[in-house]
Amino acid sequence: MKLKVFLHIALRYAKDALSAHAFAKAGGAQERFPHHIDLAQPFTPSATLEAKKHNLRLAAERIERVTIMPGEVFSFWRVVGNPNTKQFCASRSIVAGKLKLEQGGGLCQASGIMYHLALMAGLDIIERFAHSVDLYTEQTRFCPLGSDATVAYGYRDLRFRNSTPSPIRFEFSVLDHSYACRLTSQQPIEPREIRFSASTLPDGRKRAIATDASTGEAISTDVYETLGQ
Repeated sequence: MKLKVFLHIALRYAKDALSAHAFAKAGGAQERFPHHIDLAQPFTPSATLEAKKHNLRLAAERIERVTIMPGEVFSFWRVVGNPNTKQFCASRSIVAGKLKLEQGGGLCQASGIMYHLALMAGLDIIERFAHSVDLYTEQTRFCPLGSDATVAYGYRDLRFRNSTPSPIRFEFSVLDHSYACRLTSQQPIEPREIRFSASTLPDGRKRAIATDASTGEAISTDVYETLGQ
């Protein structure tokens, strides 16, 4: 691990130790919960798709071992671990606004779909970052612009708190042409409808706004460069 990344992680763990967060972690019996909210996305064809699927399956195995109790915080990297190991494959990723092959590439599809489900379930979003660049056209997009959550080990995490009165868990399906995630709970969760709207700014960048359809409240506003800008 590079020294700079190691220092970032050490500082983050020190801050976490001083915080009031109780972090969810693997352990205990994996009870199947009867209630659920589902999301599915198509896979975008690419030369590195099979490597991406491998990374998503590996992340799913680790995330599915975690039951998030009421009040606990889920941290993507605390659960998935360091992607810069031989267990993960090199796949496509956005680094400094450019497409590159990175160890653990493609994991942002897992963090993104979990973020979208967390919004629908009304969970407290503690940390989430949008991508800096929009890679897709409206014809190739696999999820609404503004529903993404980029993760970079040691720097950018996805974190949310289970603000419901029920334990929750995530389940995944990595199929040939699609990717699905299910948020399961012990008690019913009435899903919120989240609306995503996008527009093009005068300078060519794209702006995406996520809104709670029931209240009209804006949840997030993100601005993206377009590839090649």
